[in-house]
Parts: sequence; structure tokens; C-alpha cells
Amino acid sequence: MVDVGEVASAVLPYLSAVAGAYGSAVVQRVSDGAADATADATLGAGRRLARRLFGSSRSSQVQSALVDLAGRPGDEGLADVLRAQVRAALAADLSLLADVVQLLRAAGGKFEVSVSNSQGVQVGDGNTQTNTFNAPPR
Repeated sequence: MVDVGEVASAVLPYLSAVAGAYGSAVVQRVSDGAADATADATLGAGRRLARRLFGSSRSSQVQSALVDLAGRPGDEGLADVLRAQVRAALAADLSLLADVVQLLRAAGGKFEVSVSNSQGVQVGDGNTQTNTFNAPPR
């Protein structure tokens, strides 16, 4: 069984990249059928995911949340709103959920991550991460 919340969270980095790259014109740029010659793999995947979500019954809510995030990239509160709108759209339409999962798999590239009951995760090349959980007080 696919967890809708996990899928919505997996979509967010792609949509955030699109919002950051295209700014307030994000809906127009995503909806434009022409390929963006300068788009990297993340932007291309983000455009495909956004286009599919724009075809959902909650299209206007997803678009509105994406435009808000495009206006203030990096705003965690707006990112949470977008995640919630994507989650609601996925939960309302199992066909959409299946399509988005397929798009995420296609965009996956070389990293495939499955996380359960984690307190921290980092994916990528050349990363450094230090986690200290339940450390004694100093």
C-alpha cells in the first residue's frame, strides 16, 4: 500500500524546484507544452508532476499553493501548505496517485529511498550528516 503522505512529501522537492526556477510565472511555464531547453532533470520531472497535478479535481488549490511558494521560495509554511494540497489531491484520486508514483519512479534517477520510523535522512552524493539522538546533557 502506498502512503499518500510519503508520496506528497516526495513530490515537494520537485515542485519547489519548479517554483524557485519559474517564480510567479510557474503555472504558465508548467502548463506550456514546449520543453524548456535549459531545464535539468529535476525541473523536467517537476514540470511533469505539476502538469499531472494540474489535471486533478483539486487543481486550483494545488496551483494556488504553488504560486504562493513561488512568491516566497524557501518558506517552510508555504511548502507545508503545498504538501497538504498535494496530499489532498492524491487522497481524492487513486488514479492520480498511481500516475504520480510512476512519475516519481521515472524521475528517481540513481537514488531510491524507503524510510520508516526515521529521525533523520539525507540522500545524495558527497554529503555529510551528523545526528545525535538522546544525547546526555552536557
